[in-house]
Amino acid sequence: MSQQKCACPKCKCSVDNHSIEKDGQRYCCQSCANGHADGSGDCGHDCQCGESAN
Repeated sequence: MSQQKCACPKCKCSVDNHSIEKDGQRYCCQSCANGHADGSGDCGHDCQCGESAN
């Protein structure tokens, strides 16, 4: 099985069949799955994927 990337556009984390699934896509954490709607700046994996480009 090939390694897959989190569906969060800026995230670089890997996902597997134990990752969070939402709308048929895999995410490394709930923050990414929710589009960082809670204002979180990262996914908890030192990725900073939720930070805005300001």
